[in-house]
Amino acid sequence: MTLPEERRRHILDTLEQEGRVLAAELATRFATSEDTIRRDLREMDVAGLLRRVHGGAVKRHGGPPSFSQREAAQQPRKAALGRTLCSLVRPGDVVLVDAGSTNLAMVRQLDDGHAQTIVTNSPPIAMALADFRLTQVVLLGGTLNGQLGAVLGSRTLDELSTMHADLCIVGMCGVEARRGLSSTHADEAVFKRAMLEHSGRRAAAILNERLEAPAPFHIAPLSHLDHLVLEHDVPAELLAGLRERQPGPECLLAEKVRP
Repeated sequence: MTLPEERRRHILDTLEQEGRVLAAELATRFATSEDTIRRDLREMDVAGLLRRVHGGAVKRHGGPPSFSQREAAQQPRKAALGRTLCSLVRPGDVVLVDAGSTNLAMVRQLDDGHAQTIVTNSPPIAMALADFRLTQVVLLGGTLNGQLGAVLGSRTLDELSTMHADLCIVGMCGVEARRGLSSTHADEAVFKRAMLEHSGRRAAAILNERLEAPAPFHIAPLSHLDHLVLEHDVPAELLAGLRERQPGPECLLAEKVRP
């Protein structure tokens, strides 16, 4: 059996030469489990050595991706998650929608008039709903962070403190069964925590590669979510770990990704 250092050195060498690696191929190469390889890739991603993608990893180029780059990536997978998130919206709900490319994919599938009001801190999400006439759309004020596609800061929190939503859809950078919910940005974590406090029902959706991949800023325990939407092919051991946490959210599986 190879040492973790040897595996990771090989992964970096392969990325330098080929630009990407596949978890299944690495598991065969090192005669180990795909779970072990996925753990290697998660830890290397957090360390900034590569960028995890579905099924493996790619070489990290430059700084963090822009919002438009994230929006363009993995669109069919995000749309599938978004359809399941839409099913949680009840007629007449006031819905608080966090910034994020998966949440943007969700609102693009909402019907005008199904929710009473949608409140968001995301200019792209507000613009995606610009043609709505039956559902009121409210964009919170604050300081724009273009890379996140969100407004944040004290003004945003002040406006949020005056309201209570029936449902909030929180964007998540990382979800762990033990540690809970996390974000890559401190200001984002503060806003997400406030969202959870000002909502009756609380939901989030997460891509497979962000499960058990910790982000640096803690938001809340897993028990602060009522619903967690996962991809249809979420690894069985990760799904079991999430469902074993009590109290914890209802874990919903999205439909299979449409071609």
